[in-house]
Formats: sequence, structure tokens, C-alpha cells
Amino acid sequence: MAKKLDYEYCKAAPMLEWIGNKWALVVLVKISENEPVRFNEIYRNIPSVSEKVLSQVLKQLTTDGIIERKLYPDVPPRVEYSVSDFGRTLLPHVEALINWGRDNFERIMQNRNKPE
Repeated sequence: MAKKLDYEYCKAAPMLEWIGNKWALVVLVKISENEPVRFNEIYRNIPSVSEKVLSQVLKQLTTDGIIERKLYPDVPPRVEYSVSDFGRTLLPHVEALINWGRDNFERIMQNRNKPE
């Protein structure tokens, strides 16, 4: 999530950045479906994402407080991700967007296929 919007101008900028990142909301949903979850589990469940991009998304969502990263002092060290309490307040809105997309998929595809 390299691009930064004007936070003073638009207080919704962080959410717009998550939506603008094609993986952020996918990662959030995958974590919520399987939590707690380790990096490799997330990576296997999202076939098209690269390790580098997944790592960046996890870092940003952790920094923003949407997910939590728990490090266990095992040998080798183990890290698990889960949705934070704050992130849980976002999930109903993400689910609403997903449902809207499912409900309107056919219409969107028809509109895309209309000749210009």
C-alpha cells in the first residue's frame, strides 16, 4: 500500500487504500475464515498472491490495527495472525461489499460486455 491519500482532506483515506489494494480485503477475509492462521496457510489459500505482497499486506493491516500478529517463542519461531477486535468492526462492511458484488455480478459482467 505504497500510495498515500490526503488524510486531512479525506478521513476515509485508509479504507480507500485497503479497497485500492487488490489483496488487502482478500487477506482480511481469509484470516477471518480460518483464524488463527499462519503465513503459509494464508499463502496457500490465496493462489495468485506473491509472498512479498502478502508480507506487505500483513504488515500494513497489522500496523493499522486491523489484524493482530502473535509471535510464539517456539523453535523455530511461530507466528499466527487473527482479526483484532477493531478489525471485527470492519468485517460486516466488507461482507456487505462482497454480497453486493455477488448479487450484482451478472449485471456488472453484462455492462462490461456491452459495445461502446
